[in-house]
Amino acid sequence: MRKLNVSVLFIGALLMHVSATAIAQTTQIYNKYCSSCHAADGSASTAAGKRLKAADLRSKAVQDLSDEEIYKTIAYGVRHKNYPHAFARRGLTEKQVADLVVYIRKLAQ
Repeated sequence: MRKLNVSVLFIGALLMHVSATAIAQTTQIYNKYCSSCHAADGSASTAAGKRLKAADLRSKAVQDLSDEEIYKTIAYGVRHKNYPHAFARRGLTEKQVADLVVYIRKLAQ
């Protein structure tokens, strides 16, 4: 039984590390592709964000969108008027875009 508990603890610690690594990678992606307009906190309070009238990612309007709608906006530029995202064509993988959706959800918390 003791061996099992150690294994469970090890697996839990490994998952936390993977999770922390994934969060760090997604933060880097957000900072590289999104924060210049949407700001680090999602508020769109940057000069570029104000000029382009970028969405506040923490807002009810954005947070009320489905995950699929947010995904399509990031990946393909759907619902975008001033700045065509289309990050799927600019090198982001499906997983990276999906991780950004989760990241954007957390900005509102």
